[in-house]
Parts: sequence; structure tokens; C-alpha cells
Amino acid sequence: MKLLTFEKNGRQSVGASVSEGIVDLTQALKATHPGVSDAGSVLSIIQSGMDIDAIGEESLSRLRKSGDLARHLVTDFRWLPPILRPPKILALALNFQEHIDETKLAFYNEPIVFAKYAINMLPHEGEIVIPPFPQLVDEEIELAVVVSKDCRHILPAQAPDYVFGYTICNDVSARDRQRERARMGQPYAYAKNFATFCPIGPWVVTKKEIPDPSNLAMEVRVNGAVRRSGNSGKMIFNPFEVLAYCSDYAPMEAGDVISLGTFAGHKELKAGDLVELEIEKIGVLRNRVVADREKWSNFTVDARTGPMIKG
Repeated sequence: MKLLTFEKNGRQSVGASVSEGIVDLTQALKATHPGVSDAGSVLSIIQSGMDIDAIGEESLSRLRKSGDLARHLVTDFRWLPPILRPPKILALALNFQEHIDETKLAFYNEPIVFAKYAINMLPHEGEIVIPPFPQLVDEEIELAVVVSKDCRHILPAQAPDYVFGYTICNDVSARDRQRERARMGQPYAYAKNFATFCPIGPWVVTKKEIPDPSNLAMEVRVNGAVRRSGNSGKMIFNPFEVLAYCSDYAPMEAGDVISLGTFAGHKELKAGDLVELEIEKIGVLRNRVVADREKWSNFTVDARTGPMIKG
């Protein structure tokens, strides 16, 4: 299933993308499966361990047969990140050899893992906000894996049993600040955690629809023009190896998201751009890029990098 989160009339619900449109799955399950109590959010569905593919498809089938499905279709809603507050968002740097080559950096024998903050998640159709000081800002299209249940010290061969599904993450990066911080030995967390720098979605596709993530076409379009293309099969560390590695690095929890790195190519975004990230079998994550209208009072206005303004 393709599971999303939306808001309409002040109420948040889980949706399912189906051929007829977007179904309010929370309400659909209340109608067909009143005993199911954990369908109020995608995170609660994951944490409950329910077979949402089986239960959800049964619900949709019953509603189609009764002619009631149309009553549960929704329009004119506001997209939200598919998992509103995942326990963790981890991300990888330099997981494609071509990206290592273009950055002229060295290969490491282990994944390079950093954190992105859940507060900075941006939904499908949300606006990526460019800082109000000179800054090269890049998109980074990335396949992301969603963890199905808690795990610790698992092996890559075991990892598929701990995958709930997949989504798209845009690891937006402030490159000038990243390069400045790299000289200090901390290139990633700061420059990749400005507000709105984690677009994610539009939904999570369960692993039933993507049993094998090793050959998914990936494409970036900016203002309708294809800018760069790649394939998940070129990752240095595949999703299962990464999940297993991260389970040694930290206890993994149901609902965690791990974004798996990007490939080479021109990535710059500017205010006014419409960026579309598409991954085969998942769909399109679309966001407009805008300039921040507010001054950042602690940042030097005209400098790409520089010291904090002290009081």
C-alpha cells in the first residue's frame, strides 16, 4: 500500500493512494474494521505490527463491493509528512561512487551516518525555504527505508524482515556552510538541518509493493526539465546493509527512517524552482523553492559563511 498522512478540517488522518484517488484509510477502517484501534497515524500502524496490506486491502475491497468507497475519498486536503514524528531520521553521506568522485573525497569502508531532525521535515507540495544570506543550496534525491520493528545487532540477511517500506527523502544541503564546517571536522549535521531541509514523501510504499529495492530508477526534474538520473542499484551499501549497520550503531526503532544517499550531477536549487524527485515504484515528491522573507538575526546577512553576530 501507499500510506500517507493528511490534514483536512483540522483533523489528521492516514490516507491510502489507490486508483480512485486518496482514501481516508483511518475512517475506512473504522467503518469496516471497528476493532482496529491503531490506524490513527502511520507511525502507530507501524508500531502496532499489523499487516496493513492485508487489512487495508480487505477494507478497500469491502467498500468497493458495497459502493461506499466514494464516501471515503478525500480532496482539497493538506499534505503532511507521511510519518509525522519518526523516532529517528538517519542519513548517509557518499553512498554512490560517482558522488564520491565528483566531490573528490575519500571512500570509507563503512557508511557515513548523520542525523536529520524530524522538526525540519517538509511534506509533498511544501515550500523549501532558502536562507536569506548568500548560499549554494543543493537538492539530494535519496531512497529512504522505513524500519518496521525494533532491532539491534542484526545482519544484512535479516534486515528485510525489519523493513516496513520505502519513501523519498530530499537531503537538502547548504553547501557553503557545509564546506566551512568541513574544515572544522563537522560537515553534515549543521548544513543539512536548516528548517524545511528534509522534504519527505509523498507517502510510504510498503515492502509488499517493493520487495527488492536494488534496481529502482531515480530522476530529478527542475522546472519540468530532467536534470539528473540514477539508479538505486549503484549504491555502495544497499538498504539492508545500511539497516544492519545502523542497528549496531544505535538501537533501531519501529518508524525510524534511513535516507540512503544520492548520486552525482548538478543539484543547485534557486528561489522559484519547482523540484520533482521521482523514484520508480514510489512516485514523485514535489516541492517549490522560495526565498526566506525574514532576516536571520544571528547570521551575517551578506556572507556565505562567517561568525555569529554577538550581542
